[in-house]
Amino acid sequence: MRMKPIALALAATVLFISFAFGDNDQADSHLRTFYDQMLKADFVGARRSVDEAIRLWPANERYYTWSAYCASQKLPPQCPRRFLAMSSAMTEEDQKAAWVAVEEYQHALKLNARDAVAHHNVAWLEHILGEDTAAGKDWQKATLIDPDNAVFHLSFGMFLEETGKIAEGQGQFEQAIELSPAIVNSPFFERYRKHSPEAADAIVAHCLTKIESRLGRGRDPILEARLGKLYQYSGDRARSSELLKDAADQLPNLPLVWLNLGENYEASGDLVQAMDCYKKANTIEPSMAGPYLRIGELYLQQGQINQAATNLRMAAQRWERINPITASHNNRLYSGPRQLIDDLLPTTLVWYVSPCEASRAYSALAKLYPGKSELVQRSRTCEDLPAPHLCNRQ
Repeated sequence: MRMKPIALALAATVLFISFAFGDNDQADSHLRTFYDQMLKADFVGARRSVDEAIRLWPANERYYTWSAYCASQKLPPQCPRRFLAMSSAMTEEDQKAAWVAVEEYQHALKLNARDAVAHHNVAWLEHILGEDTAAGKDWQKATLIDPDNAVFHLSFGMFLEETGKIAEGQGQFEQAIELSPAIVNSPFFERYRKHSPEAADAIVAHCLTKIESRLGRGRDPILEARLGKLYQYSGDRARSSELLKDAADQLPNLPLVWLNLGENYEASGDLVQAMDCYKKANTIEPSMAGPYLRIGELYLQQGQINQAATNLRMAAQRWERINPITASHNNRLYSGPRQLIDDLLPTTLVWYVSPCEASRAYSALAKLYPGKSELVQRSRTCEDLPAPHLCNRQ
């Protein structure tokens, strides 16, 4: 009889916790279903799943960010404004959807103000709604919270350039390329260099100077790897190879080092060494598209059609499944199932600022299989990627 009050108290505590915090396991189950539905573009079903997750676990701020992302999926993949325009050009229906998403992100940020992705995404939404003052503040917060995310700097830089702050925008681009020199091979940078060649080359030159200065304090394979890529872009392949080889000696498991070193060997005509480097990169990181593309192209040169076709197809598939840029940040920040998809707005940003291997892969496949018109249609995949902005400079 003495245990009855204790049992009742325990039951009341469990009931209180259930009401206060929700059913976490069931909520995460709905989130997993949400991921699957988003991958299938079933936005109606995804909305139901995330709403149910919120009902079961209302204190989980991550769910509100997914709710916001889901609400924004029908918005245009580009900012529908012209250069220096100060008002939104969206339809009334799109504006309503954008404001719903903004409110959901703001709800999440009240629960966790350290969510850099939420700050980044709400900034895009505020920008397309014409709320540039608020957008600038949220973009700045995103880059301050997660300063090592190169994509945040690029996104912020695009906004700054569009709103007339050219020098500040270039500063953000410079920070991004310092962090991730592979950006110089992205559709973003290729187009940027076309309309601003002097600025593009100056940005790379500044990055080289700064990284060389930091490297002067001692050997650092990461800095050497970054410098090696930038010297490759600048045309100094001898210095590039020297740095990449030293980086590989110190850290042999860096796939991009082997990929870039392979490109240097290929440019010098040493195709055996190039193939060896590409295969090492592929073994270390089989999710990368770049090694498959280069291996496929070398097999094609050798007349090994089957091996070429296999690797070229793998390159196209891997590029279409670029690893989520923000997933690692969110997996550290939140409890629950690991994030499988990216929630970065606008939806084309991930592909636009990453190296794109798809066009070369599809072009080579189109030559191998001339009767397949879909391969020809995809041979301009990279060139046809929409820029996040519809401004006059892009």
